[in-house]
Amino acid sequence: MIAAVADVHSPKYIDLFRQAIRSTPWDSVEVLLFIGDMVNRGKIDEYKRVLDALEGYYEGDIIGILGNEEYEQYENEIVSRFDRIVWLRDEGIELTLDDYKVGIVGTRGILDRPTFWQRKNIPDIVSRYHSRLRRIEDVLRNFRKRVQVLILLSHYSVTFKTLEGERRSIWREMGSTRMESLIVRYGVDLAIHGHAHRSRVLRTRLSSGALVVNASLPAVKSISLVDLRKEVVRRGILGFI
Repeated sequence: MIAAVADVHSPKYIDLFRQAIRSTPWDSVEVLLFIGDMVNRGKIDEYKRVLDALEGYYEGDIIGILGNEEYEQYENEIVSRFDRIVWLRDEGIELTLDDYKVGIVGTRGILDRPTFWQRKNIPDIVSRYHSRLRRIEDVLRNFRKRVQVLILLSHYSVTFKTLEGERRSIWREMGSTRMESLIVRYGVDLAIHGHAHRSRVLRTRLSSGALVVNASLPAVKSISLVDLRKEVVRRGILGFI
């Protein structure tokens, strides 16, 4: 079982996070995924509160990506201080889950249209997103050749399908259909994102059969669980195994 959570925005939703932890069947969880914005507005010290909340419940592996509120200027400090978490920054890791060889690729993600703040404060944001997209494509292509199950983690949404409930006028500033195209092209089996606090569509499937999960805590109100064998392998391209 895979557990995933995004958008704790500690301390804002830390009580909801603690409640979600108490109701999660941790004995069946093989890995916990942090999908970004675990702390609020650059308050990186809050990662200690987030990790402390797990004590006594979960002592296994944690893999994390960064969101837009883990500000880039603090990125290296976050990674060095909170090494309980294996951080993925436009890169991937191989591991065995449920007896399958699994590749997990992680990224902040990209937007089809940068936000007003980004356009105003990050002059090269468009080229940054183009570069990140190319990097993620290269990593996915490489991992697809080596693993049985390919998982993509992105803080920003990877499809507009899970943005239902958010204002349609800002969908392009919350996610990217270009990421959806990569998922389909490279046979990603499972994609998990956050960022969509008001989403009413928490799970969907793409044309390729890939399962997409929105793990945003304010939307889900719990830690998202994915049964790799039942929901991904049997329903996806590995159904013959």
